[in-house]
Amino acid sequence: MANDDGATKFFDALNENYDAMIDAIRTASDRGHRISAAMIEEAQRSQREAVELGKQWADAPLDMVSLSSSLLEATTKAQSRALEVTRQWFGELTEAQKDAQDVLQRMVAANRSAGEAVVDLSRGIFSRTSEAIRATGQSVTAAATGNDGRTASREPAMASKTKAQAQDEEASS
Repeated sequence: MANDDGATKFFDALNENYDAMIDAIRTASDRGHRISAAMIEEAQRSQREAVELGKQWADAPLDMVSLSSSLLEATTKAQSRALEVTRQWFGELTEAQKDAQDVLQRMVAANRSAGEAVVDLSRGIFSRTSEAIRATGQSVTAAATGNDGRTASREPAMASKTKAQAQDEEASS
């Protein structure tokens, strides 16, 4: 029963370890998707603003005051978006650091639990092996000493051996 509990504890710890790694991979994938989506959105906004500037210049190529004002506004918006993306990236980086620390703590706890389970299983195996060796030793000792605790007699075996040798001698003569 203790063996089953130790094995269950060991395999549960392995599952917890792998669950922690999969959760980390899933979280990193989600984080990467959020950053990629933000980058794509910002690129699309920048592209649309550049097209609007091109349209404005095509409509009034000699109106430099309006064009410079629109260019300054587009540049300010682009810088603001770049700062926002950078802020989001640092926020994700901070969150990734916290997630990595949590995952490592979960994995260390799971590995500690697996190690304890292995030690418990090893103790159980050692105890059962010791008991089996002790029981075998006792049965060998009991067979060698007989039921009354004295050493078993070898005389019948010696006597039968002697008779066999005598018969061999008679047959060879």
